Amino acid sequence: MVLQLPRRPLPPPRRPRPRRDPPLPAPREPAGDRVPASPYARALARDLGIDLMALARPDGRPLRAADVLAAAVAPPAPDLRAGPPYRLERPTAARAAVARTMTAAVATPVFRLGGRLPLAVLRDAAEAAGVSLTLALARAAALTVADHPLFNRVWTPGGLAVRDRVDVGIAVDTPAGLVTPVLRDMAGRPLEELAEAWERLRDQAQAGRLAPADYAGATFYLSNLGMFPVVEHFDAVVPPGAAAILAVAALGEDGRADCTLTCDHRVIFGADAARFLTTLAGRLAQPDAWL
Repeated sequence: MVLQLPRRPLPPPRRPRPRRDPPLPAPREPAGDRVPASPYARALARDLGIDLMALARPDGRPLRAADVLAAAVAPPAPDLRAGPPYRLERPTAARAAVARTMTAAVATPVFRLGGRLPLAVLRDAAEAAGVSLTLALARAAALTVADHPLFNRVWTPGGLAVRDRVDVGIAVDTPAGLVTPVLRDMAGRPLEELAEAWERLRDQAQAGRLAPADYAGATFYLSNLGMFPVVEHFDAVVPPGAAAILAVAALGEDGRADCTLTCDHRVIFGADAARFLTTLAGRLAQPDAWL
């Protein structure tokens, strides 16, 4: 006879405990997002694959679109190892700014149109009025821009920006390098007021005391090398933010100077530039009507 012991109930099966994964780390913002930059500069950097961290300014100032464009088209650093010994010299802030701007300007599609314009009469009229020939040239150019408002526009990704006044940047040679002080509203202000403002800007430029606002925002540029008789012809570079720049060479024995108009071809076409130079030539020949 076999005795059977009562069966004990089996314990209920253990339910597996839900597995808790370690918390995910908070997403880190890209390092470039911490670099001060304008919205346009940030969008350009993203589209062009430029690391904003590599462009960050030591002084913490926000990056501009020109800085990003300069990095995008910058050529590789030259290999100097095969040449003679050298030392690195830190550029001045002004020279570094010009380098960034000129490198960015390479991305602008331009064309050039030139001619010999009458300057002898304007030179004499400017001397009689007690103003420099450069200021008189800038005034003539500003009035001509007002006559041809297409030259007061600039190409942007959103369309053509139409300016409300003519601000002219004038190239100045200084001990620290090239700077372009901007005379505001050159087509609307009296000549005497412009002369006072130009004298102040020119002196500040020579002393290295220009504020960034003093050389930003020009709608047209003028570069006059007429004080060097050996310069018979030269071209100038259109800085970003403008549609054109006028380069003026030395006055010849015929009373005329070789002038070259460099234009942003996205804004200005050849016939537009030809009409501009025609109007400018007529204005330069009759300075008593406007100077």
